[in-house]
Amino acid sequence: MTSEQIEVESYSGSRADERPRSLVIGGRRHIVARLLSESIEEPSKVTKERERRHRYHVLTEDGLVLELIRNDDGRWFLSCP
Repeated sequence: MTSEQIEVESYSGSRADERPRSLVIGGRRHIVARLLSESIEEPSKVTKERERRHRYHVLTEDGLVLELIRNDDGRWFLSCP
């Protein structure tokens, strides 16, 4: 699986970058209509991942279902199968 770094505007409540609100892909802004699911991947010795990742499945206002990933360093990525 590959990923492309993207720009995301997010809602910040009690935690930073709590929920994605909009994103920019290829210069086009997409508004998040619904958060479909959210999960956290903890670091793993098996896969040698060193940082926690937050995964979000979102539905945009124009009907796209996308998987977004936020690393602990605050960078956002679009997951591409």
